[in-house]
Amino acid sequence: MGTGIAAASTIFTICIVCASTIFGLAITAAAIGIPIYMMRNNQKKLQNLAATGKQGEATILQMADTGMRINDNPRVSLLIEVRIPGYPPYQVQKTVTIDLIRMSQVQPGSVVIVLADPTQPGNPDKVALMLR
Repeated sequence: MGTGIAAASTIFTICIVCASTIFGLAITAAAIGIPIYMMRNNQKKLQNLAATGKQGEATILQMADTGMRINDNPRVSLLIEVRIPGYPPYQVQKTVTIDLIRMSQVQPGSVVIVLADPTQPGNPDKVALMLR
């Protein structure tokens, strides 16, 4: 009777180790794959915006820290007023990650260069800050 319990215990332990290994590999793959997918997706959005957008400027009206950090860089919520020559000005609420070294450029009252699609003024994905 003791041999059967020992064998079942060994099989159970092997199953747990295999499941843990598979789960760990899945988490590692997601940790690598998701950021790569997001980076490619952001590059594609910027390429589309470069093809359809127009250059203009925007005034930072409000800036609030979301409390989130990505690679130690703050994620901030911005309310900006976008001005594209030949189009009426419009306001957009946009959440972006800003390099710490660029934070002085996005303070309320600052004017920044933007690339925007003025045909979709309510879409924050159609506005890109061109920080130097």
